Order: sequence, then structure tokens, then C-alpha cells
Amino acid sequence: MTDGPRRSALNEHSASRGPKGSHRPTESTRTARTVRAVGFFDELSPGWGFPTEGTIEEAVGSAAAGDEHRLVEYLRQGSRIWSEMGAQTDVLDPEGPILVSTGSLLTDGVWLWREDLAYYVGRYHLALPGDFIAHARELDHRPPQVPESRLVDILTGDLGIPMG
Repeated sequence: MTDGPRRSALNEHSASRGPKGSHRPTESTRTARTVRAVGFFDELSPGWGFPTEGTIEEAVGSAAAGDEHRLVEYLRQGSRIWSEMGAQTDVLDPEGPILVSTGSLLTDGVWLWREDLAYYVGRYHLALPGDFIAHARELDHRPPQVPESRLVDILTGDLGIPMG
């Protein structure tokens, strides 16, 4: 399960329904999520129906936090739960690098984030929610290995991806 389901970047997502054609309930009818999202910004899609944290430009910081490099590594080492093929340019610098697998998702079982969040935190010193930072620090910046059963729960319950 470590590589998660694969899909083409050509598949469409809607803000409230996840993958095109999925039977995911809309925001108004969805039960409570079991995972918290971090780093879902207006400019980055798909959003999987998670509320965004505003624009990515609003989150840009002027300097790195003391343990930013450890937070970036934490984000990179999460358990892969959803893989997407495709690439896009840096949304803050169109002349910047091409980022691959930008819509792929990682998790630590409690939080869920896009794979490109580590890049944006490292490059632009994005401000992350205090409770996410406290969680990563509590784990000594080492995300746990997420059991397959938890990954399936997140895939089916939080992301609305039918299994089987």
C-alpha cells in the first residue's frame, strides 16, 4: 500500500468530491473527517474537499523557522497514500523548477498533506499551523509508519476512494 493507487493527472477533481466519478459525499453531507489537512492552499489543486488555508502567498515567511529543515524532512517522509502522475510549475515562480507528483498525498495517520508542501516550506518558509508543528515535534520530527488499515480508512472515509 506504500505507493497507493495510481491515476493520471488528466483525471479531474472537484473541490468537494475528490476523484471524478467517485461517490464521495459533498461537504454538507460528509461525516467528520478522521484526518486533518495541512498545506492545502487556494492555488493548489486538487483540494479533495478540505478547506484551504487561504492563498499560498499569504503563508510565505521571510525566514526559516529554527527547525524548518526537520519539518521539511518530516513532510517528505510521510506515508504515501495517493500518487499522481504529472507536473506543474512552482505556483509562486513560473520560471522556477517543474515539480512532479504535485498532487500526490502523504500522511502520518493524523495529518494529510500534498507532496509538494515540503518543497514550498523549504523554498518559501511557509507558515504551518502551530498544532501541526507541535505534533511533528512531539514525534521528534519522525513520522510513524502508518498501518495499512489506517491508510485504507483515510482513503475510503476521508478521500472517498472506493476500494475493491
